[in-house]
Amino acid sequence: MSKLNQVDLNLLVALQALLRTRSVTKAAIQLNVTQSAMSRTLQRLRHQFGDPLFVRNRGGLLPTERAQSLATSLDCLLQDAESLLTPAEFDPLQATTQFSFMMTDFFSQVFMPPVFQSLFEQAPNMRIQCLNSQPNLMEMLAQGETDLGFSSLAGAVSADIYAQKLGQDSLVTVMRKDHPLAGQELTLERYCQASHALITMGGDHLGTIDVALAKLGYKRHVALRMPHFTAAPHAVAKTDLLLTLPGCLAAHMAEALDLVIVPPPLDMQPFTYYMVWHARQHNNIAHRWLRQQLQQVITQRCLEGNCF
Repeated sequence: MSKLNQVDLNLLVALQALLRTRSVTKAAIQLNVTQSAMSRTLQRLRHQFGDPLFVRNRGGLLPTERAQSLATSLDCLLQDAESLLTPAEFDPLQATTQFSFMMTDFFSQVFMPPVFQSLFEQAPNMRIQCLNSQPNLMEMLAQGETDLGFSSLAGAVSADIYAQKLGQDSLVTVMRKDHPLAGQELTLERYCQASHALITMGGDHLGTIDVALAKLGYKRHVALRMPHFTAAPHAVAKTDLLLTLPGCLAAHMAEALDLVIVPPPLDMQPFTYYMVWHARQHNNIAHRWLRQQLQQVITQRCLEGNCF
């Protein structure tokens, strides 16, 4: 405790702001202090830790290895400190908390409406911001730019990220009801000879199907690439394109768009949807309540609706 007595804990709050914003100016605005005051605080932090902590580059402040190593522990420490000052119980009726979710347009349309209904019935003053899914979801969680993400976790996950399984899904292929291949067996040869639409948010030229086809020595013709899950089925409904997409979305849109759903002509493993969050939010009482509600609604109500 002797070392703790010598530390101004407000310095740690300032360090967190600097790590998240990578800018003296933005950190000063976030903490409602002047830029000169934040510059002085940075000097005190450098003296306290015996490290430069940040170096300037063209994009702003670049954390040193020492500063980067402190980030997760710092977030957890300040979160625990905040928990000491908040009520031991979370009252959703009185909560005015704001949360941000990062998800695809598909997830927001298929799974989230019953979630929003449940959340606002129980916590009418809660505020929610939905962000478009980005390839750097894990980084944005780590930097505090979003509170919860929804992902199939195709890539590696760092040790400071928690993941909760929500349910499984499989890829299916859809086509318009009057498509030349409707009513026929969709063989691998017919599949590859047809023209396809591909949903790609990152500008990738190959999808999961293309990688699987390549392993078998096949290739398909992708005539249309789109970044939106929910827009692609509308395009397929008006063309002779095939579209391979998550089965939950296909089932959600097939009837309204008069689409036929068939299994793709190659063996594709099911994939799992996860809810992901950063370690600093793990013990936050409001965040924990939120996660419980999300898991309950998505896994139970959507299972009842045969979404998974």
